[in-house]
Amino acid sequence: MSSPQKIRVAIIGSGIGGLTLAVGLSKLEVDDFLEIQVYESTSQLTQLGAGIMMWPRGWEIMQSLGLQDSLARKMSSDQELPSSEQLKPTFNIKRGDMKNGTHISVPVETNTFLAGGSVSFHRADVQEVLLEHVSPSIKMHLSHRLINFHETADGTIELEFKNGHKAACDLLIAADGINSVIRKIILARKNNWTEEEAAKFAQPLWTGSICYRNTIAADTIRSVAPNHRALTSPMMYIGKNRHLIAYPIMKGTLINTVPFISNYEKEGTYVEGPVMLDSSSDNLKDQFLGWDDEVEILLKHMSNPTRWTIQTVSPMSSYISGSGRVILLGDAAHGAPPHLGNGAGQAIEDVYILSHILAKGLRSGKLADISKAAKVYDEIRQPFGNFAAAATNKLGHLLDLDAPGFETIKDGEEVPKDAITQLGDSIQDLWSWTWKSAKPDLERALAML
Repeated sequence: MSSPQKIRVAIIGSGIGGLTLAVGLSKLEVDDFLEIQVYESTSQLTQLGAGIMMWPRGWEIMQSLGLQDSLARKMSSDQELPSSEQLKPTFNIKRGDMKNGTHISVPVETNTFLAGGSVSFHRADVQEVLLEHVSPSIKMHLSHRLINFHETADGTIELEFKNGHKAACDLLIAADGINSVIRKIILARKNNWTEEEAAKFAQPLWTGSICYRNTIAADTIRSVAPNHRALTSPMMYIGKNRHLIAYPIMKGTLINTVPFISNYEKEGTYVEGPVMLDSSSDNLKDQFLGWDDEVEILLKHMSNPTRWTIQTVSPMSSYISGSGRVILLGDAAHGAPPHLGNGAGQAIEDVYILSHILAKGLRSGKLADISKAAKVYDEIRQPFGNFAAAATNKLGHLLDLDAPGFETIKDGEEVPKDAITQLGDSIQDLWSWTWKSAKPDLERALAML
């Protein structure tokens, strides 16, 4: 008896979402059911940006994939594994716009602890670990930029790439980032947009914020400030319309340093000009004059940072095409600002739900129609993905003191203690879900099959 024909899966994009899906399907051993191809637009596998954080919710998923030991080897010796079972150090949050600024308390045992903690990595380290765990049966194709796809009546999806290559699949997974061409095509067809309308309305929106990403050698900072807290602890220095995040990566050899500057009058507009500049000469020191000494030290040692205009995806009513044969995940579905440090975590959650739905349905023989899995995925992930994106956007406003009690505050000005307390409570509320398990969502999804 001949074996059933395999379902052809095309994953577009080899970022954290695309690679984690490849790993997830590898670990669930669905080789007998799926033929998986990964298409990457660049000529080599690289990760833009530097730091990536994982909270207990995402770390639990990485554990389930068997990646804990490999990732732990990339951690610095002073980092602790995240756990929702106990309090562990996480971001120290303080007013950075004054010397010796006030710490922002959160409603747990100490001012600088949150339940669960976090762990930070360089994106390249995470990518390396993921690639080590991808099944050799999954084929990777570089220099393949998708430009169009067509769904045929017989269930086939025809793919067209910029290099002239054509391919076909039965299930198309969009892990192609915040500027997803697949999201653009889905929205255009759903709304009957012209090409010009699609180019405008499907593009991401500006949050009003710009960030500058840079890594600094830890030894450089240690030589001038041996007790600088960013050497060992994730730090947030906040002020009016500006904040700076810094934390150690690459086993503590580098400090990932990211200043943010915001103009919320521009929120919801479209970006004019390039979204990213490889090397910025903007004078950041003038933007943070009079700030905490630790901030000034970090800014002094930043060198030609990458300048990013922070964008977000308009909330989508569905993460799948009408047929259910095209599925969006990660930033392609719910791209958001980086303030919660959970963009990668949300892509990982998408993968967690989708891969398990596919595996259970295929093994049970009950997934004759692949669109059923897509609809279950959409029902579980669309509400939560949109919630997480809204939460991280709101957190950005809080970190820029765009919050009740801070309407007219200027750099260095004191505010009433109750406003600081309320700010800490609000920050805690927005972050609290990141250390709650995603298992209940998975159980609900599997039950729906």
